[in-house]
Amino acid sequence: MTLVLLGNYAQTGHFGGPLAYTPYNVATHLAGPERGGLRFDYRRPKHPYSDKFMLAGGHCIPTCYALWMIMGQALERRFNATGDRRYYADPEVTILPIDALGFRRGAGAMKTLLQEQGLADHPLFAQAKARGIKALAGHAESIDVTNDVNGGPSGVGVATAAGKAAFWDVVGASLGGPKVIAFEGEFAMTEGHAQELKTQALALKVGKRLRVMISDNNAGIDDSLIGGVIDPKYTGYDLVEQWTSYGWNVHRVANGNDYPQVLNALQSLEDADPLDRRPIALIGKTVKGYWPTAAGGKIPGAGDQVVGYPSHPYAMKMNSEYFVALAATFEQRYGVQFQGIRDGAVKDPRERLVQFKTNMDVAMSVLERDGLGDWLADRLVSIGDTLTDESKVRITLDRDPFLDDRLRVANLPLEPQKVKVVNRYTGATKDVGVTLFRKAGEVAGTRRGISEIVKWVNVVTDNRFLTVAADLSESINLEHGNLWGHYDPETNPLGTRVKAAIQEAGNVSTAIGLVSQSASVDPKQFAGVWAISGTYGAFTPLMYTPARVWSQQNQDSRFRMGVLHILVGHSGPETAADGRTHFGIFAPQVWKLFPRGQTIHLSFWDYNDVAPGYFAAAEIAAREQKVGVITLEVARPDFPVADRSAFADTDIRAAAKGFYLIRDFTPGKPRDGYVITQGSSSTVNLVSVLPKLEAAGVNVRVVAAISEELFDRQPEAYRHAVLPPEARYDLMVVSTGTRRMWPLHDVGPLTDEYSLTSDWDHQWLTGGLEPDVIAEAHLDAPSILAGITRFARERERRMTRQRTLLENLA
Repeated sequence: MTLVLLGNYAQTGHFGGPLAYTPYNVATHLAGPERGGLRFDYRRPKHPYSDKFMLAGGHCIPTCYALWMIMGQALERRFNATGDRRYYADPEVTILPIDALGFRRGAGAMKTLLQEQGLADHPLFAQAKARGIKALAGHAESIDVTNDVNGGPSGVGVATAAGKAAFWDVVGASLGGPKVIAFEGEFAMTEGHAQELKTQALALKVGKRLRVMISDNNAGIDDSLIGGVIDPKYTGYDLVEQWTSYGWNVHRVANGNDYPQVLNALQSLEDADPLDRRPIALIGKTVKGYWPTAAGGKIPGAGDQVVGYPSHPYAMKMNSEYFVALAATFEQRYGVQFQGIRDGAVKDPRERLVQFKTNMDVAMSVLERDGLGDWLADRLVSIGDTLTDESKVRITLDRDPFLDDRLRVANLPLEPQKVKVVNRYTGATKDVGVTLFRKAGEVAGTRRGISEIVKWVNVVTDNRFLTVAADLSESINLEHGNLWGHYDPETNPLGTRVKAAIQEAGNVSTAIGLVSQSASVDPKQFAGVWAISGTYGAFTPLMYTPARVWSQQNQDSRFRMGVLHILVGHSGPETAADGRTHFGIFAPQVWKLFPRGQTIHLSFWDYNDVAPGYFAAAEIAAREQKVGVITLEVARPDFPVADRSAFADTDIRAAAKGFYLIRDFTPGKPRDGYVITQGSSSTVNLVSVLPKLEAAGVNVRVVAAISEELFDRQPEAYRHAVLPPEARYDLMVVSTGTRRMWPLHDVGPLTDEYSLTSDWDHQWLTGGLEPDVIAEAHLDAPSILAGITRFARERERRMTRQRTLLENLA
């Protein structure tokens, strides 16, 4: 009834799905851990050792808001009556009936809602005095009380579940430790990331630690699944067989809206063999639009029950006949009377709020009857008391290994290292070689440095950096970043190379599941893992949506989380050697589509840029929670390591500064402008023509652009010494990327006209051998020489044109 009230008065949200989930939801929260329900503490809902509840079907959030309000009200009522601190729940953490007014409204609006309607001092809204009114989003978010995932867009919410479950195996929790229970509907399981979960969870052998509860009601948003999207003649489209065929341990519920059946099913999941490493799916037949007093598809006093996909949105008018009929069944069941609902829609906004809160209180008054409120408060306390701060993991909790000084740029070893490592599980030892820097002239491309930085992090952190990259792991050079081989919870728990199929969205979702948790009860102390997922740069956009949702979760989290890494491998035009489908200049740009400062994007051109650039980013991410994503862009070709003794900036760690000087202006000669270079082939070829530019009298400053985010964090004196503000009106870019997104922001109006990029003719390249592709991209040495020479020779013309543009504004 409470969730229906939300939709009635907010006139928005979803209706049928939340009702279908309600028996799952109530049973899972209140059954108790001994019967397969959640182990959680409503008073401390984000406790690291609590079971993880994931409302992956995010639009069904009203069922959770309703339950959390009832729980919060029960505890507040009991605390106020007894003064017993066992019942106290911080109102900043809980959701209360007053928050119903914030359903699908913004936080800003909630700050002044009552004042604007003259209701700030109205006794009906006294609950808002404690901490205001919370804004309740239309889809589930990880900041919600017991929920641990952002449930939307469809399917993405469940995709991280395998990683979340595997985290507890990785950190050494017992098989009886935290479990993951995820709710999703069968329609969303058609999504790519959701499908890929099936493979990944089995590969990780998460066992019954992961329990996906599926609400199977053959209903979507605008159509049914079977008989709508899928022609009913295809009888082989069977949801249960889809899961069993992936190797899952599938349980069924004949009626997922029947409480005894749901409780029995939860018990059967709990009783499953802990040594059976198959993940569990519980598939229950439900009704979208379920109502407990419906009989034979009818609602007493209203006729046909609204079910299936027509019940998906809340499309009823306020106080409609159907709503009144539902409310009447509640009134009859509990002997209460809602106010004003039979008088039609409330048009006055002030009166709407009054009626809304009045009737919320009517619903909550049921807690005063037959000891229900006392029972619920006691039940929440008893379940909560099963959760303790006692360490249940084998990793250290008192320090964050990612803050180790050996990971600072200044302390990185310049010479190759031989390090003896010990396997804490088996006692085995081995010598590991790590080469973060190479001598000038050695042939090694930027991707060769990736395994070395991952390896060094694992040496320092005792194997806390996991890789998830399918059978491309060798190709993009993640394979050799592990010290002890493939991860297996049974035979090799210290391995860090997670086995995975070719499934970009699923792999990055697994990585997100791994990094999105901490085993520390101290919100400021991180105790967890970092993870990196990667593929060819052209295909990394498949990873973007899960990563974008993760970035938001990280921003909102009250706990320190791990860092997600994306390896944008084989980027640049060179990859068109495989085919035009692999032309990797546009796709990597998605990794800049985040709020500024929440990610650090690294684009390497030389082997000796990889370690200092990456560890500069890692230093920041380990200390600034805002940075939850690091993306590393590398190309495939191997080039000789640059001789930096000839550069204007000879520092081998220069990449840590984001931008650095390859060539400076020749003193005493007229300056011809600034050249920003980014990418492997483009920069290697540019460096090769520097002597010819010198001989031709071209006097430009050449700046290597590794990371704008790192550059922005440098002291102003350095930034202006490398690239003064006025330089943006006197520069060109040479890049294996695209002119649609430059290596730095706020470039001048003529930058596009003079720059050299792979999309110079606004078409896809034809593919071929790498030299052919680079030549067609106009990034070969002769093209770069000609382009920079033109840029320099036309400097006065460029300046005049820009001055004229400004003068015309007057």
